[in-house]
Amino acid sequence: MKVKDYSYETFPRYTKDIEGALELKGNKENLRCRLRDVYYQDHCLIRFLFPNTILDEQRKYPLIIHVQGSGWYPQDMNDHIFDFLPIVKAGYIYAIVQYHGAPDFKYPTQVNDVVQAIEYLKENAQDYPIDLSSVYLSGDSSGGHIALLIALQKGYAFKGIIDLYGATNFMTFNDWYSKYDWQEEKNVIDFLGSLDKELLIEASPMTYVKEKMNLPPFLILHGDKDHVVPITQSIELYEKLKEYHYEVTFGRVHDADHGRSIFYNEDVYQTIIAFLDKHK
Repeated sequence: MKVKDYSYETFPRYTKDIEGALELKGNKENLRCRLRDVYYQDHCLIRFLFPNTILDEQRKYPLIIHVQGSGWYPQDMNDHIFDFLPIVKAGYIYAIVQYHGAPDFKYPTQVNDVVQAIEYLKENAQDYPIDLSSVYLSGDSSGGHIALLIALQKGYAFKGIIDLYGATNFMTFNDWYSKYDWQEEKNVIDFLGSLDKELLIEASPMTYVKEKMNLPPFLILHGDKDHVVPITQSIELYEKLKEYHYEVTFGRVHDADHGRSIFYNEDVYQTIIAFLDKHK
């Protein structure tokens, strides 16, 4: 029988007994995740992860602009889709930003790409279920590095900054254990073009941490067995932000390496969601 003028609320529910059937509860408030790709410039996309519920198609959600790590090389844009699902299901949109990768594209191309993506999102927010009054900037590893450069230089009014094991200071990279000697690593040279000291300083987010800046709250998370980016990179940023009396939370993830399954666990999700909920 065809139902005219269909809506979820008015559609009839089958209520007769079904012998032997399991009776399972539906949850009208449950959020699921939808994925959508949009190109904000040639060869660079934004991969959206949208929360979705059947009852509230017009709802606007807070936005997390996330810069994905890749050692500054071309990114695997599928890398964090499943990692971020618990946060999407808590009611947040992720916009994962692709940038032009090294070695074909050098610094500051990646910074400029993310700035262009941010501008695209601002200008086209009406096309998506985005609440522009509640926008965060996030990044992991080299993506955390790019996100921090933007957060500390560009003056955007983000609600918060989430730095997941990002590089903060090329001049002190070798002060703690790592699998790599970052003064010799090919990807840093591919990204910057050289290891000139002035360029290393310019490309280090720590360079831009000053007193009396208009900064949003920071959440910094780092595994204490990170073999790629030493945890001391995050500790250095945390201590400098505290020294200048900025709002910052640091989370050491016990036994976690550079992201991966040990890092992306329930404690981390609850910490991120609590930070987002507090500041939206």
